[in-house]
Amino acid sequence: MQDAKRRARSFAAATAGSALAAFAGAAFAALVGYEAVSVALARVATPALFARYEAETDHGAKLPPGFSRERIETLLRVRDPRFWTHGGVDWSAPLGGTLAQSVTKKLYFADFKPGFGRIRQTLIARFAVGALTSKSAQIAAFIDVNGFDPAARKWFGKPLAELDDGEFLALVVAVDDPKDFAPGTQANAERVRRIEKHLAGLCERRGSSDVWLDDCGD
Repeated sequence: MQDAKRRARSFAAATAGSALAAFAGAAFAALVGYEAVSVALARVATPALFARYEAETDHGAKLPPGFSRERIETLLRVRDPRFWTHGGVDWSAPLGGTLAQSVTKKLYFADFKPGFGRIRQTLIARFAVGALTSKSAQIAAFIDVNGFDPAARKWFGKPLAELDDGEFLALVVAVDDPKDFAPGTQANAERVRRIEKHLAGLCERRGSSDVWLDDCGD
């Protein structure tokens, strides 16, 4: 009798385990299918979304208007150091924030939510934005969707192209988090100080995910 009960319990546990595994497999397959559709739709939408940015950069032949090569490189060293070599996602820090991922969040989501939204953001950045648009257009889109020029006029009273180097760095810091890192705040000044040390070669970032330049804090 006891053996029969044990066998029954074992069978029930095995059946439950198999059912759970089957459910998990089906859920995963459904998720993969859903995300694949999202990426496919994003690829269809991408040419229209980036048409103006491709036009103003001559489809990658020119940098965004009003920016020097030096200022672009400063932006990239701070925001996306592997920009020229990755395909939209820096796999050394996949949940970091490449320019393509930032643009994806603003152009492809009406109401971005973390979690599965982060996965979709990463996939679209890699297989739509990174795969179908020029690097110069990505830079132009990043500057536009993050409101660099309106922010420059708000905080410094002049167009983005007229900012000096210090003001430009303060703006780069503030655009990420205007509430806590607005120009003129101690937090903004400290972040700018770290960036200036990094740009001068006095300290190095620990990796692409080291957005706060921890080794530059001393």
